[in-house]
Amino acid sequence: MSKQRERERLRIKRQQRSRRLIIGGIALVALAAVSFLFLSTRNTEGSNARAISRLSTSDFHSLAFSLTEPDTVYFGHHEGLLVSHNGGRDWEPTTLANVDAMALAFPASDPQITYAAGHDVFYKSVDGGETWESVSTNLPGTDIHGFTVDPDNADKVYAHVVGFGIFGSQDGGINWTLLSELAPDSVFNLSVGADADTLYAAAGEAGLWVSKDSGQAWSRLPEVPDAGAIAVTFVRANGRLYVTTLGSDAGLYHSADDGETWTFAGLRGTLMAVAVSPLDSNHIIAVNDQGEVYASRDAGATWTDR
Repeated sequence: MSKQRERERLRIKRQQRSRRLIIGGIALVALAAVSFLFLSTRNTEGSNARAISRLSTSDFHSLAFSLTEPDTVYFGHHEGLLVSHNGGRDWEPTTLANVDAMALAFPASDPQITYAAGHDVFYKSVDGGETWESVSTNLPGTDIHGFTVDPDNADKVYAHVVGFGIFGSQDGGINWTLLSELAPDSVFNLSVGADADTLYAAAGEAGLWVSKDSGQAWSRLPEVPDAGAIAVTFVRANGRLYVTTLGSDAGLYHSADDGETWTFAGLRGTLMAVAVSPLDSNHIIAVNDQGEVYASRDAGATWTDR
């Protein structure tokens, strides 16, 4: 009897173990399904975005469209400047290498002039980016974290120099004048607005700032979505102000009323740079903090570049 009882006990134990394994497997499958649905919802919420390429650089700072070629896009990073001739799908190096192209500026009034600025870097090209020369300036420092040019005047440029403030130049960046020390020191992206007197500054967690007097007085725009501003650009063709944000709802937003109200532009994530084509204001390109490049041909309605 004792042997029979022992065999029966072992049989029951095996059945119980099998039931536990089956239940555990079902639970794991259910958990995986829930996790997949959660992540899928989080990744695609409000967006059908699909990256068109991925950059392998160590950082992701600036984007700019060509003023003359619709599908030519430039990308700046700590090691120089890359170019794509098919809308951001494929990238190749340019003649500007081994310098920090943190900011790019292409004045609409003169397609041959291009500026690149960054850490201890201020370069200018007068032949559409074929060749570059370092510009000697009277700036008090050379750590330029924000840079932009007046679209109507290729010689009128603005720069944020870390630790010193916002500066302006009327001669293409040779001679500079201090405009303001009021903007946050975290500014690293500048854009000229609807007129030459309006400037926008993205200052990270300090938010999005605006000046209405050519960079002298600054105030924070209070209604920007989420928690901070990374990149900013103003599109004169349609009057839209674009900003990329930080926080739980980080993504791309645009405003048609100078920042009073904002509309989600269809792309989520921590977006380090954004550019809108001067030849087609519906064509937008952006890069996130993982180097993924996204493009839209319909003003952000879809992000599949089709």
